Amino acid sequence: MNPAAPINHDIVLVGGGHSHALVLRRWAMNPLPGVRITLISRDVLTPYSGMLPGYIEGLYSFDDIHIDLTRLCAWGGIRFIKAHMTGINLEEKTLQLEGRPDIAYDVLSLDTGSTPSLTTPGATEFSTPVKPVHSFLERWQAVSQGNAGTWGVVGAGAGGFELVMAMARRTGATPSAVHWFIRGVKPMNKRPARVGELALKAAQTAGVQVHTQFDVAEVREASVVSVDGRVQAVDELLWCTGATGPQWPTAAGFQTDERGFISTDAYLQSVSHPGVFATGDIGTQVDTPSAKAGVFAVRQAPVLFHNLTAAVTQKPFKTYTPQRDFLSLVSTGQRQAIGSRSGVTFSGKWVWQLKNWIDVKFMRQFIDLSAMTMPTPKPDPEAVMRCNGCGSKVPGDALNTVLAHLPVAKVNSVDAAQLLQASDDAARVTWHSDQLIQSVDQISALMDDPYRFGRIATLHALSDVYTQAAVCHSAQVILTLPHAHHTIVTRELQQVMLGVVAELNAEQCALIGGHTSEGSELQVGLVVNAQPTEAPPRSDGPWAIVLTQPLGVGVLFAGLMQNKTAGVHIEAAVEHLLTSNRLASAVAQQHGMAFCTDVTGFGLLGHLHALATREQVVCTVKVASVPLLEGVADLIDSGVQSTLSPANQAVLAEVQGAESLTTVQRIALTDPQTGGGLAMLIPQTHADQCLQDLRSAGLSSACVVGQAVVRIDTTESEAPICVG
Repeated sequence: MNPAAPINHDIVLVGGGHSHALVLRRWAMNPLPGVRITLISRDVLTPYSGMLPGYIEGLYSFDDIHIDLTRLCAWGGIRFIKAHMTGINLEEKTLQLEGRPDIAYDVLSLDTGSTPSLTTPGATEFSTPVKPVHSFLERWQAVSQGNAGTWGVVGAGAGGFELVMAMARRTGATPSAVHWFIRGVKPMNKRPARVGELALKAAQTAGVQVHTQFDVAEVREASVVSVDGRVQAVDELLWCTGATGPQWPTAAGFQTDERGFISTDAYLQSVSHPGVFATGDIGTQVDTPSAKAGVFAVRQAPVLFHNLTAAVTQKPFKTYTPQRDFLSLVSTGQRQAIGSRSGVTFSGKWVWQLKNWIDVKFMRQFIDLSAMTMPTPKPDPEAVMRCNGCGSKVPGDALNTVLAHLPVAKVNSVDAAQLLQASDDAARVTWHSDQLIQSVDQISALMDDPYRFGRIATLHALSDVYTQAAVCHSAQVILTLPHAHHTIVTRELQQVMLGVVAELNAEQCALIGGHTSEGSELQVGLVVNAQPTEAPPRSDGPWAIVLTQPLGVGVLFAGLMQNKTAGVHIEAAVEHLLTSNRLASAVAQQHGMAFCTDVTGFGLLGHLHALATREQVVCTVKVASVPLLEGVADLIDSGVQSTLSPANQAVLAEVQGAESLTTVQRIALTDPQTGGGLAMLIPQTHADQCLQDLRSAGLSSACVVGQAVVRIDTTESEAPICVG
């Protein structure tokens, strides 16, 4: 989206198929001011079906055949929401999403694919459909590592042929190891007869057991049965027959064809519901139907892109007419392929080389994003791309300098100067005869998903309270929403607040008010009130330093801004960001937690330094024991760090042994953490049991990263932090 223009329209794309991937790329190169485009996908990686057989054979890596939707959207300024759509309310123009609030749209596009028809008895229970591809790949990876025994493939089309050949080449098929079940006498009967003949010969040469005229009547747990009574034993059966549509289009009220696909017109628009487009497998043009093949989805993309923009600008639509003839290339394995066009059939290594060139060229559009020329304004040489989340905090030295010289006074029995000097995570004040713990935190959005960001910001703010023995009582929200049309503002506000309330309710914390405003970017802050509880007596040291979550959130999101971070690494980090520190705090208190800090904006060393200075202890960090999120070390090696990291590294001047740290260690230990875990001082005698209880509570990353002792020399000569 273009942040310089207020948002007036929401275009939502559901599914990361070939058409949508190309539309996203075009949109990134030609954004429309005032229009926000959102991609909703269940997965952060979308497979390219054209290279699937090569991956099965071992010619391509997993990364080679997948488009990283998180990176693509971040590069293109497109909002990405990882969610599974379960239904559509066409009257209200909302999408039902599994486990989260509905999403509203102005214009909708669907590219969600198809699945093989599983109406044959036993097929659902005892076979693995090849589509959706992500589900098939999960099954393939699970069983291909060991000895899967015999494989079977049902389906005489190009997909079934390529799959059976790839498996035969990968497994080095011995007789009876791979079986291919064909309903007729030859495969691919919708292509030139010579193609079927060459395919049949190639399969037999590769050692595949081809079962012709095998019309499957039933699938059993370890066998497949034909209509004429033949039975063939197989350990793993893959289903690659004709495609069928899902149930939700009909349930939503779309006009569909006989197989359940959305009926569309020449503009790729639903014939029953204008304003909703359907491309790829999920749509079928009423007047010019075409095969469910990737070549058509790719050709639909330019027309879809034009018509989506035309739908919000009130410009004329373009028509899409599928080509009657196209180049067909099917791999036979071992870098050989069969091709056909205009009735002419050809085969050989050069055909595979052509197919490989086309496939790699297609994927390069989504892998080499940094090489793309983007239509951005001339940059200001003095400007710096700032990180969000806790990476956008004011540096600690600036904050401390200002706070130290504020002319605060003792008012209503509250000694403000003493509280500010204490520099604790949350302030504890006496209110008449009771005590109140209060904390405030505000962060800018580090992701475009407003619901998940609302949850993350809430847990981040509550974290300060959990550094003490306390229970949350109430909270007020401070919310800044991006400038937009009032309808868009309402949608954004609803998503953010549903996320906030979801976590407040889970933490038994009441929402009691707040304040909203509009600005240049989404920001969420909370003032949290808590009641102190009676904590177990603090034991004397020595203590183990227990860290509950790995480090590197700042690096990962900084890398995403540079198109370097993998989407799967972002999703893994988000799982940690959505983990409350309440359970960790409760477990630690049961084991005599002496001191605690949450690890957020100033990094592990910054927060430990503040704790050690305040509590007069000395902390020794075993650097090799500090866990990092996956992908962090490689990103740091490539030059990535948060914009706050250099300022955070000022603490290294007061860390004994800092000169021995590697670049990765130095940046990781000072990396600003949004929604970070807790660093807790637990008596050494309780450390092992505490770790066991933390892991039983679901905090699998919890570990001991050092030890702490009471500071004996309180002069400046003894460093409060040591690393080794």
